[in-house]
Amino acid sequence: MKSVKSILLGSAAAFVVSGGGAQAADMLVKARPVEYVKICSIYGPGFYQIPGMGDICVKIGATGRFTSSSNANGYGIPYIDGGFGRNESFDTGGYQLAIDGRIWMDARQMTGFGALREYVSVAGTAGMGAPNGLAGGFYVRNAFIDMGGWKTGKAQSAFDFANGEYSYGSFALGGGSDTYDTTLLFSRYTARFGNGFSATVSVEDGNARRGGLWDAGTNGMAIGSFSGPVTLPQLTGFDPACGAGAVTADQNIGSTAAPFSVASGCAIGDYAAQQIPDIVASLRVDQAWGSAQAMGAVHQVSGNFYGNDTQVTITQGPNAFTGTRPSNVFGWAAGGGLKVNLPTGPHDSFWVEGVYNVGAPSYGGLNEVSGIGAFDLFNGQNIAAGWALDGAFGNAVGFTVPSPAVGGTANFSGILLSSGWTVGAAIEHYWTPAIRTSVFGTYTTWSAGDPNNPASLNTLMCSSPNGPVRTAFGAAPNYATGSVIGCNYNFQVWAVGARGIWNPVPNVDWGIEVMYSEIDQNMNPATVLLNFGGGGNRAAGLYSPANEGTWDVLTRVTWHLNNPPPEESRP
Repeated sequence: MKSVKSILLGSAAAFVVSGGGAQAADMLVKARPVEYVKICSIYGPGFYQIPGMGDICVKIGATGRFTSSSNANGYGIPYIDGGFGRNESFDTGGYQLAIDGRIWMDARQMTGFGALREYVSVAGTAGMGAPNGLAGGFYVRNAFIDMGGWKTGKAQSAFDFANGEYSYGSFALGGGSDTYDTTLLFSRYTARFGNGFSATVSVEDGNARRGGLWDAGTNGMAIGSFSGPVTLPQLTGFDPACGAGAVTADQNIGSTAAPFSVASGCAIGDYAAQQIPDIVASLRVDQAWGSAQAMGAVHQVSGNFYGNDTQVTITQGPNAFTGTRPSNVFGWAAGGGLKVNLPTGPHDSFWVEGVYNVGAPSYGGLNEVSGIGAFDLFNGQNIAAGWALDGAFGNAVGFTVPSPAVGGTANFSGILLSSGWTVGAAIEHYWTPAIRTSVFGTYTTWSAGDPNNPASLNTLMCSSPNGPVRTAFGAAPNYATGSVIGCNYNFQVWAVGARGIWNPVPNVDWGIEVMYSEIDQNMNPATVLLNFGGGGNRAAGLYSPANEGTWDVLTRVTWHLNNPPPEESRP
């Protein structure tokens, strides 16, 4: 009996041992090593190596920004253009609000050509951009690939230096190129020579740099016309691709509803379709003392036909299709910038930048971001006005261009380019690591002429019966009598202000800015009046040219989730 009992107990023990061993072995087989997200310190803080993605490191973050303003739109641009500049109760609200958010991803991988970088940021906005409604939209803010010195995609222009870093709103009045918010399409190569020196050659989208091109022989130029091309939906509230009030078809066939033609769906005057991109080059140095840059750009200006751009019939008289285009010309810009770290405290700095242009005011800061191709600010029966055109063309004899099918000849002016210069400067001081203040100023000129023939463009514009200029008696000019006495389209815009920012916690900026901006014109109010066709509840009629300015106050709260890269770091 004991033998049987021993056999049974032994068998049970063997079964238990074998079964438990099998389970333990099974558990060992099923267990997998746990893969953790690893920190990638090689690319700086915030990068992580994601399991299953090899040696690719990714940094993901977001930025939220809320802005409130008085006498400026929700994005810091003062009330000196478009509907806001009419300064009346229908359009000009006492305050503006705007909010925008961005999600961004920065991916890096080491290759035999150096670090490969892919960067994408997408933004969404909502703001009181339209006079009586909510404006908003979504857009790709940045998207580029960078490897071995080659960088291609959508980002800031290689012409940019530091304009826009010390102020919320002065960028709209010049001081240098600033495409931080709008960005543009490009392909560029940067050679790095060591010790902080580098050189860049860039091929960039010339459409993003277009101001107005006026066919003064046929097309009307009205107060408030020629808003430049805009790539930010939130800045307009009307057309995501164009400035406020832009038309979207060629209205140059005897039309009075929108008496100027457009190209590419934007109210940029009589520009033709793009032919070649802009060429931009820069030399830069970044060292412990600060940074400096010299930059240059070439910009093609190409016009449509004299007269109508579309052939319809041969019986349209002076508005007929001529089939003749002005020859393409090239504008250009050259500038330099300096940013110096000051000995007054950590992070204190001084910035100065200047640009001179011929036929390319966008590189000086006009048109490119704010959509301001025309400035205007009413005050009672006075108005300050200025048009930042790339140039103009027309028939220099009589602006009555018969159809070639009917016969007749005309003398054409060709495209006459504008010129101008801008300078911006600022100083910033950190009172504590969390509190800083900047004081800034910009001054920008636009001239109706170029160095080769400085009087020709102004003569053309002041003699055109299709422009806003009238004599003291209210008569439109004509080419039989010549330019209106005292007519001078040259103008200046400038701004001064101060901004304070408080960082209550890391990556949160709470700022307030006070700025005064002004439009100074050169029309003689004793002999010149400006015709306005009416808008909002601002009456149509003749207004006297005058210098006008405005104060604005803007507050902004910005929160960066994760340490932002330079593409997102502005407050």
